[in-house]
Amino acid sequence: MREVLGSRSVCILALLFTTFVCCGSNAFAQKYKPLPPAGIELTSEQESKLAGRVSQLGKRIDQLSKVAADPDSWRADVVVFLRAVELALEQQLFFKPSQVSDAGRLLDEAERRLGAVADGIRGIELLGFQESNTNQPQMLVGGFVSRIDDSVQPYGLVVPAGYQLDDRKQRLDVWLHGRGDSKTEIPFLTERMNKPGQYTPKNTFVLHPFGRHCNAFKFAGETDVYEAIDHAKRLISVDSNRVSIRGFSMGGAACWHFAVHDPARWFAANPGAGFVDTLVYQGWGENPPFKLTPSRRALLNWYDVLPWVGNLRGTNVIAYSGEKDKQKQAADRVVEEASRLGLRFPYVIGKDMGHKIDKDSQVLVDEQIDRWANDIASRPATSIEFKTYSLRYPQANWLRINGMREHWSAASVSATLDLKQERIEIDTDDVTHLEIDFSRSGWPNRNGPVDIHIDGQTYSVEDSGNRPGFQASLATTGSGEWTLYRESDDSVRKRPGLQGPIDDAFCERFIIVLPSRPARHGRIQRWLDAETDYLKERWRRLMRGDVRVVLDRELTDDDIATCHLICFGDFSSNRYLASVASSLPFEWTRETIRLGGREYDAAKHAAVFCYPNPLNPRHYLVVNSGLTFREFSNNSNSRQIAMLPDWAVLDVTGQDKDIFAGDIVDEGFFDENWKTKPDDLLPR
Repeated sequence: MREVLGSRSVCILALLFTTFVCCGSNAFAQKYKPLPPAGIELTSEQESKLAGRVSQLGKRIDQLSKVAADPDSWRADVVVFLRAVELALEQQLFFKPSQVSDAGRLLDEAERRLGAVADGIRGIELLGFQESNTNQPQMLVGGFVSRIDDSVQPYGLVVPAGYQLDDRKQRLDVWLHGRGDSKTEIPFLTERMNKPGQYTPKNTFVLHPFGRHCNAFKFAGETDVYEAIDHAKRLISVDSNRVSIRGFSMGGAACWHFAVHDPARWFAANPGAGFVDTLVYQGWGENPPFKLTPSRRALLNWYDVLPWVGNLRGTNVIAYSGEKDKQKQAADRVVEEASRLGLRFPYVIGKDMGHKIDKDSQVLVDEQIDRWANDIASRPATSIEFKTYSLRYPQANWLRINGMREHWSAASVSATLDLKQERIEIDTDDVTHLEIDFSRSGWPNRNGPVDIHIDGQTYSVEDSGNRPGFQASLATTGSGEWTLYRESDDSVRKRPGLQGPIDDAFCERFIIVLPSRPARHGRIQRWLDAETDYLKERWRRLMRGDVRVVLDRELTDDDIATCHLICFGDFSSNRYLASVASSLPFEWTRETIRLGGREYDAAKHAAVFCYPNPLNPRHYLVVNSGLTFREFSNNSNSRQIAMLPDWAVLDVTGQDKDIFAGDIVDEGFFDENWKTKPDDLLPR
């Protein structure tokens, strides 16, 4: 039963889910709105006509893929339109009568592109770019295949006036859109084909990622932004030194987190009117509607911006707020914290403006970013100040933090590069593994040793001589000394891309592995069935993705090698879990679940956790969990936060599943070597 829950295969599930959300318990409907909301009903004639065209075009795509050269280079740019219409039909996502016509026009464009593919047209010209029509910006749309779930995700690309097809390096601004509960694929694509957007700087391409619709470009939406940039680089020659991140409202919130997490990636960041935390923005103070345990408080450091503000030294920042916008408080707080750290950046405030960008401010912002774009240094950065709370965000220009003493407590690095003496000075705090990589800049322009002064120790490190630029990996010993380090692929410790928490597994490629046998207890099996269905439908509706599902006995070596495994079941019902149970931190028998010296009744509790897959320690094994933010998060993107750490034990007998999948009995993080930390167990 290898299954891909793509558009057609979840039609019935989607209808059942919509019925439950819209017609289910009054308490649920009143507290937490569905996201996206239900749209209007189409006539049977409208549905039949659109579905028929989608089916016909799908067959033509399949036929052309067999005969046209390099289908991977064009297929997503056609499928993106079919998928938009299919999802809207299945999930009742037409919100205006005019969107029926919009859907027809999207399918018309798919048909045009199929003809162009047959004529050998590829790349940006397939998207509709015309070199003879360059006196105005041209609005194009396309699609890419997500590495997370193989779904085709849309994006928009604005081509600047005057652009001619050539190999000259182009500036790229990434614009992150605001929240729109009903701005799913059809409205997004339609707008991107017809409107240039808030900013169209001269001689600049503007990329508009979809970002999984409405999640503030977090989690899978974050991954999509980077994938959309990579896809744009296949269409045009992008100057990697002149890529900026910009956005407004929800997009402004996202811009803040991209800027503080990955500052060296952007030559400029331009956030506008976006929230920067959860507790203050929601007005919860220290008393949110759920218990703020130490683990959950620590997890706020994932997307809360203020703890990371010092990283803005690594890029150019210009912020915007409307003078009368209630969201102005967010940028004000960042500016205040930056000032406390001795950091200043331009802050434009639109006079008498509410939640909007006025033209005068727009001109000021664009002029400043243009100046920065024209003053890019080609040499490597000579000064780095960087702090991280998670190895999900390890990169500081030519430095990469590959190990921390304790996740969710700050690890920092300060470094200077002496270009004349060809010497590196580094000071670290709570860093255990560090990588130096000058391959991008090619520094120094010779082979031979490089002097490294790190935490008061001095080393002369030989360059390998077989790769561009100096590179070295360092790690601390038990006594605190730094030494050259080469890590084996099967070593088990927290590292970039394998550091938890549970939600991190859904930021990269995953597959759901279902048990082929029932759980030992019927109550647990019913909970497992419900949570499996919930993950499938939540991913489809909220994350706008496709879900790959296999039975445990169908799991292949390739699945294990390339995917995070999301396994449901207890340690007897799921064959894969049974095969690796002796290597997992939990014990799970018919009577008892055990962890860290504590025992839980297996008839009413379930273990949920992420852990390095024992058969492939470079990927996660996640047990009995999907995304940990549930319906409670639908009301605001600031609520879309990781709600569980690395592990938890749930009492599944409760009825309220809107915030958690069960009552949290215990929860915590594993240590940096993926061992249980008994001190993290909740008090009883």
